[in-house]
Amino acid sequence: MDLKELRKDSGFRRICRDASMASKRYSMLCEGDRVLVGLSGGEDSLTLMHVLCELQRRSPFGFELTACTVDMGFGTFDLAGLRSYCAQMGWRFESISLDGQGLMREHDAEGRPCAMCSRLRRGQLHKMADELGCNKIALGQQLDDLCVSLLLSMFRGGGLKTMGANVGADGGRKRLIRPLCTIAKSRIHTFAKFAGFPQFKSCPYEEQLRRDGDRAYLERLLDQLEGRFTDVRSTMLHAMEDVRLGHLLDLRYWSADGEDDPDEGKL
Repeated sequence: MDLKELRKDSGFRRICRDASMASKRYSMLCEGDRVLVGLSGGEDSLTLMHVLCELQRRSPFGFELTACTVDMGFGTFDLAGLRSYCAQMGWRFESISLDGQGLMREHDAEGRPCAMCSRLRRGQLHKMADELGCNKIALGQQLDDLCVSLLLSMFRGGGLKTMGANVGADGGRKRLIRPLCTIAKSRIHTFAKFAGFPQFKSCPYEEQLRRDGDRAYLERLLDQLEGRFTDVRSTMLHAMEDVRLGHLLDLRYWSADGEDDPDEGKL
């Protein structure tokens, strides 16, 4: 679809508005930033790249964008098609190729492929960012991903945490930013259908993960919760933005005499 037509879409304009607000709230983009954008070829990352290009076009300050794809070598992934799409959009594009399935077998990770795949991709993105002198890496996780990560961390005993909007990485030399962090997956999916994104991404483990994966289970649970708790994703976002440290059980934020209240009296 023509870029001018995309920019006219009200759904896309609202996504850009919310991403811009999140960027300002969490100081994601600054003058002179060199941003490497993780481009998997899925609808989240493609939407992210379109949004960042629109923010770059409108921004009062300058920053650079480079899209980067880590090709895991799965035969169903259309790297050439994605490269062609990026050229059509006028995006600077880099790619890295790995033998993903071979690495999965080598590390006996085929039963839980997502964690291994994520680590490999992230490591290669950091490597490319170093080569290009990028100080930030933009990732396409959206609000559903943050909600699922919070639940997953809780249920696995990993602490109360999720995917941060703007977090330090690589010893503080880089920042990981997530401009879509306040935007529900359903809104991105609606825009992706309107935009008619080509299909580039296909994971050989997709059916297994949809059936047995913890993240897929929790995504379905969110849909179930939505039937009982109105706008559950938005309310979870509000909760993540309003942490009451003194009302949890971490001894670092607790005192017997009530002094040094980290919540300043909030219940």
